[in-house]
Amino acid sequence: MTDFPWRKPLDDDWGAQIAEIEATLSAGGVPDYARTKALANQRLGMREQLKVERLAARMRGRGQQGFTPFKIGLLGSRTLSYLAAPLAAAGLARGLMVEVQEAPYNSVARFAFSAPTFFEGALDAVLVVLDESALGRAPRLLDAAAEDEALRQATSLVDAIAAAARSRNGCPVIVATQPPPLQIAAADIATPGSAARFNLRVNMMLADGAAEGRWLLWDQAALAAWVGLERWLDPISFHAAKVPFNVQMCPLAADNIAGILAAMKGKAARALVLDLDNTLWGGVIGDDGIGGIRLGQNSPEGEAFVAFQNFVLSLRDRGAVLAVCSKNDEAVARMPFANHPDMILREQHFAVFQANWNDKATNISSIAQALNLGLESLAYVDDNPAERERVRQELPLVATIEVGEDPSFFIERIARSGVFQHLALNADDLARASSYESFARAADIRTQLGNYDDYLRSLEMQMTISPFDAVGRPRIVQLVNKSNQFNLTTRRYNEEDIRKMQEGADVFGWQVRLDDRFAQHGMIGVVIVRERAAEWEIDSWLQSCRVLERGVEQCMMNTLFTAASAAKVERVVARYIPTDRNQMVADFYTRFGFEVTKRHEDSSVEFLCPVPAYKPKPVFIETNLNL
Repeated sequence: MTDFPWRKPLDDDWGAQIAEIEATLSAGGVPDYARTKALANQRLGMREQLKVERLAARMRGRGQQGFTPFKIGLLGSRTLSYLAAPLAAAGLARGLMVEVQEAPYNSVARFAFSAPTFFEGALDAVLVVLDESALGRAPRLLDAAAEDEALRQATSLVDAIAAAARSRNGCPVIVATQPPPLQIAAADIATPGSAARFNLRVNMMLADGAAEGRWLLWDQAALAAWVGLERWLDPISFHAAKVPFNVQMCPLAADNIAGILAAMKGKAARALVLDLDNTLWGGVIGDDGIGGIRLGQNSPEGEAFVAFQNFVLSLRDRGAVLAVCSKNDEAVARMPFANHPDMILREQHFAVFQANWNDKATNISSIAQALNLGLESLAYVDDNPAERERVRQELPLVATIEVGEDPSFFIERIARSGVFQHLALNADDLARASSYESFARAADIRTQLGNYDDYLRSLEMQMTISPFDAVGRPRIVQLVNKSNQFNLTTRRYNEEDIRKMQEGADVFGWQVRLDDRFAQHGMIGVVIVRERAAEWEIDSWLQSCRVLERGVEQCMMNTLFTAASAAKVERVVARYIPTDRNQMVADFYTRFGFEVTKRHEDSSVEFLCPVPAYKPKPVFIETNLNL
């Protein structure tokens, strides 16, 4: 069985397509982003894997060609060299241009406790893969106190590594959990001092640290359990080359890790688009009727569909927004949701319900527009291979998952694909689905009302603006590092940077939250301002795109200038730094009356607005200030 069952089978002309991309590179051209990403995201054999690794190496350093750059350091108590090239290749499949630096072999303690760093410049993350040689273990069986002390030392080591990465490379660490060792007896996990028990305790320590935001987590143990410990570990390679896992597993490990890197850069899927017939239930509702579709009913297939619906609902609970895309009469397609007793999913769980006879690619594009999401934020599930292929051809940026036709495998294929990978969840993540659903409902009201001011009043919006604090810090860091389109400078700051701003005397940051009568949207904006005597400089201004055209930025700017006036500030200055994704805000400051003061060769633009000259914008948002 393939290690990548969720990916589409290799195209018949895959080699020819890769050759065309390489020829484009040789001619000094820029390969198509969507096409390159799609080719890297197929079921690669060994030969194809090497070609994608070579392609990633050639593309790096020639401009990003639409790929998001990611610099990562590898730090391990064993050899990680074999992981570097597969990680760069896996990055292409996730829309990332991964640049890898590796620390010297077995340099964990030096990195943690010595002054010099082994990595050049700022990184986006350091991946840390440790084993018993670094983490230690309890020295004697049945010595619970010694086991506690060994765990304390392991915790101190990981904390020191995380602190070193933050201070020297300005980035978080991603720590790998420990795969289980071979057990001598079933009672090992109940025996203090045993390797099995210590591993479990180390993994729980790592999980707790990730939950507290001290580091990120790569669950190597879960991946090893999925593929089987016999395949994951290679004793010969370990003793000969000190490789922590089987070299043949490197592409799979790299893909698993790349899913985390993609989540860090905001490239995980945010919406799941679902077919209906033979996807959420067995049979065709239009032909078989309510009583004829297979769902629950104590049948293996029906129970598999119930399990899948529960899984889909769990994705929604994690913040994924749901949509229906079905070739069906709409009234007929809605019948099971209202009338079938075994349906887990109901109409209210879906933000958009597209059931008609249009081409599915057309409908998916409409769904993206209705949710105000880019196509790369959508994942698509359909049991029909012809429909999957059609969507891949028309919308290559949509993550079309190869779920197959047996509902028993739907859950595993989607989960293992990593398209819904996320970091430690926060309350704003959990509210995301409701936020996108409210966006779709509000759009319907806007159509009905016609008058835009009446529409904004009908939303009954309330905005809360507060200074940075410890509770909001994880979400602030998330927004700062994931927001691209409505981001005036795309300056990236890690958690330590935000903490220093929170405590600094010459800088302040605002976290902005929005509620309306449909949903609590959570934190949707961040503003960072640097204070200089009679002048305030807007360092960063970014917003979530799911609340566009509601007057959010007008309300925020009004509040900023009111605060500036109260503080006797004479002028506010700002800068727009263009990227390939933030053109939508190129005229942001001029719309608020700022004047251009300087244009730079890198196309960035400086602006200024005297505080007395600012004219407040009309808004329909009630503002609560906690400043």
